[in-house]
Amino acid sequence: MARLEVQPPDPGALEAARAAFAGLQRGAATGAWGDFVDLLADDVRIMIPVPSTEPGAPEGVLRGKATAEAMFGSHHEEQVRGARLEGHRVTANGPLVSIEARVEGNLGGEEVANHFVFVFEVVGGEIVSMYEYAAWTAKSAESGWGDPAFAREAFDAPVLPGPVLQT
Repeated sequence: MARLEVQPPDPGALEAARAAFAGLQRGAATGAWGDFVDLLADDVRIMIPVPSTEPGAPEGVLRGKATAEAMFGSHHEEQVRGARLEGHRVTANGPLVSIEARVEGNLGGEEVANHFVFVFEVVGGEIVSMYEYAAWTAKSAESGWGDPAFAREAFDAPVLPGPVLQT
């Protein structure tokens, strides 16, 4: 039986996760995902919540850097461009780093304001796995969560800087 083990944060894992999140911020804002993809291990595992209603949506866990590069370079460039990600809470347990974030912007033609949690596992300075969990807070007109101001109220000020966008 596995034991629950709490470890001190690995400083290298924190830095790699921060850099990966910055790459995600840049990609979401500009459609350029190279800074994120460059940090992935060749055999990376990625689970992201892509709605099954989208044509050609990836299913299950994506495996391999080449698969991630193809998906982010095609599907995401069209669907996610112009979104802003803000990192609000960071936790770490050894090589595992979780970042709670808020996203606001245009995703697939809809104005959204959602909450995400990214969990990065870092080995040797590379992201060996990443899991993304999303709360689609802007998807139901009846919920009142479609208003971006509502989603903004869930967090205090960001703890991670915004993306450094090169022009």
